[in-house]
Amino acid sequence: MKTVQTYPTQYLQTVSRAVAVLRAFKGGSKDMSLKELTDVLGLNKVTTFRLARTLAHEGLLVQDPSNDRYSLSFGCLALVDAMLNRDGLAEISRKHLREAREETGETATILVREGWDRVVIATEASLQPVRYVMEVGRRNRVYLSGSGACLVSGMNEEERKSLFSFIETDPIAKEYDLTKEVLMSRLDFIKKNGWGTAQGEWAEEASGVAAPVYNRKGDVIAAIAIAMPRSRYNKSYRDKCAPAAMKAAELIGKEYDSINR
Repeated sequence: MKTVQTYPTQYLQTVSRAVAVLRAFKGGSKDMSLKELTDVLGLNKVTTFRLARTLAHEGLLVQDPSNDRYSLSFGCLALVDAMLNRDGLAEISRKHLREAREETGETATILVREGWDRVVIATEASLQPVRYVMEVGRRNRVYLSGSGACLVSGMNEEERKSLFSFIETDPIAKEYDLTKEVLMSRLDFIKKNGWGTAQGEWAEEASGVAAPVYNRKGDVIAAIAIAMPRSRYNKSYRDKCAPAAMKAAELIGKEYDSINR
């Protein structure tokens, strides 16, 4: 028997269900019939129909008149474009990410912190047949991976104290055996070397190196990650990719400052 999901009193069930509809189309190219969407969501057909029609009316879904199948609308881009490119960070990073990709042969990505999560705002995928890609919008806990540790390195003491308290109760931290001590050792490594690294956390098959992006005030505004399959990760390869991450981070920080005076 399927467990009925309950919602805290401060949440609106209808809004949560509408978000679930949009997430059902993850990847952007998928299209579904009303029946397929109903099956995915586990809702009744009338509720799914009303949600889909409302989202289509608001320009977030589109219904193909030839077959009545639903897909994400380009109208979704209007909601995220300004956020992803806040202060021009995503736009100015792209050429430097491409250069890092060409230098290393691996996927180059820029991430920012949002609460206790890290979010990808721009990426240049590796052109190799076997690669690891971090899609724009991907969200993971900020304490996972080298890029997350780079973002944590920019927190003040009060923020870190709150994060450590959160880690003690977060089931995701428990799942990955992440403790305050583990994170502190990574922060010490970043402070000493100027970059961080991690293997197999946010994705078992992925590894990478990362470097913090600083503004002129010395604040960490983002992190650059070079992501690769674990099969290619070794010390010599890591030591090749780390300078590329730091170079991209430095150039992006300088360009960011030049347009945000």
